[in-house]
Parts: sequence; structure tokens; C-alpha cells
Amino acid sequence: MKPRVLIVEDELITAMEFKEALMDAGFEVPVIADKVSKAKAAFETMAFDLLLLDITLKHDHLNGLDFADMVRKTSTVPIMFITADTNETMLEKMNSLGNCNYMMKAVRTPELVFKSKLMIGAKENNGTENVKYQEVVLLPINKSHQKVKKADIVAIKGNGSYSDIYIATEIHYHTLSMNMKKLLEGLDYPDLFKLNRSNIVNLNFVEKIEKDQLYLSSHELKFTLAKGIKKEILELLPNVRT
Repeated sequence: MKPRVLIVEDELITAMEFKEALMDAGFEVPVIADKVSKAKAAFETMAFDLLLLDITLKHDHLNGLDFADMVRKTSTVPIMFITADTNETMLEKMNSLGNCNYMMKAVRTPELVFKSKLMIGAKENNGTENVKYQEVVLLPINKSHQKVKKADIVAIKGNGSYSDIYIATEIHYHTLSMNMKKLLEGLDYPDLFKLNRSNIVNLNFVEKIEKDQLYLSSHELKFTLAKGIKKEILELLPNVRT
């Protein structure tokens, strides 16, 4: 079953942009609500795996935070707020609600998809059917199958029929007798980013990007970025732009 998202947004063009990006990424978006009353009605009639809430609703005396208060009376479903401004009071409110995150306008859809996958993957089982990422994988290492946390996979380098895998908790990399395509079939994990046909990195280990070089914070790894890849990574990772 596809993960289901409820979008609460009163700007139709923005809402449709979010919907198309999420649906292209494998989500189901059955409802777009421009008012809290519509969102409440939808939430009471179907199960959602993520709520995407604009805090300010121009045509409603209630806002996204008001709706989140209603939701939290019965559910711990992940909530992603969209806001043009933050202040200490607002952040404290979000923190008190629990299982929340936020994005600043203008929202970049690749980052929206990335964060949505992370939030759904991290959500606790609250009785609804949802898509979750397995945290561990068994890899054929040292003539046995070794359990590895996917979050500890730093990078993978493909070399024909073989793949070199770098693990944060181990000093040396391991060479697996399988090609990159075969290895990726068992690594369904949102933080793994494909730089090119031969290299995959875990975005959580990105230390810095300098010109066309990407540096990871483990194993002293660095990669040359092809044109356009740097921009894509910057859109996925939270950063302060100059």
C-alpha cells in the first residue's frame, strides 16, 4: 500500500505542485484541503501516513497548528509544517506536539519528498498500514552473512561485477561479489544517493562540498560531482544559501 499524505494548503498551484511531486515519488495524495474543516473531515474518514500542513490559511480563522492540536488528541501521525516564518513560540508549540518537522517557504519539491520519506520511515507503528524502511540488512561479508545497519553505510563504489562497501563502524571497506544493481535491490533506504552509475553515498555523512568535490566524514572519502549533481544535493540537504 502506498503511503498516504493529506495536504492542507490554500494556494492551489502550490498544493498541486506538492501533490505531483509526492505522487511521482510513490505516495498517494487523495485529498487537498484549503480549510481546517475539510482537513478534519478527511482525517476522520481515512487513515494518513503523513500530514503536510501550511501553518497560515488565508481563508480560515483556524490554522495548521490548530488542526495539529485536533489531530494529536487521537493520533501520533507524522506532521510536516510549511511556514514562511518561525519564532520561539511556534517552535515550542511544534516540539510539544511531537513527531513534527517543518520546512521554510519556498519549498523545494526534491527536499519535500526526501523529508517526507524520512518522516514516514521513522514513524512509530500506530495501528495503520504504512510503508517502513528496514533498518538492517544482511550482507555477504567474509564468507558469511553479516548484519549491517543501513544508517552505517557510508558509501558504495561499483566496479563491474563487484561492489566496495564502506561501513562507518569498520576501518576497512568490504568487497562484495555482486554488481551495484544487484546490491541496490536489497538497500531500500532514503538516505542513499546515487552520484553516478558507480558511486552511491549516504547523505548523512556529507561533511562538505567544495567546488566540484564532495567530502564524506568517514574513511576520508571524496567524490567528484558531475554538473547538476551539486545543485540536487543542496536541494536535498538543509543548508543556508548565500
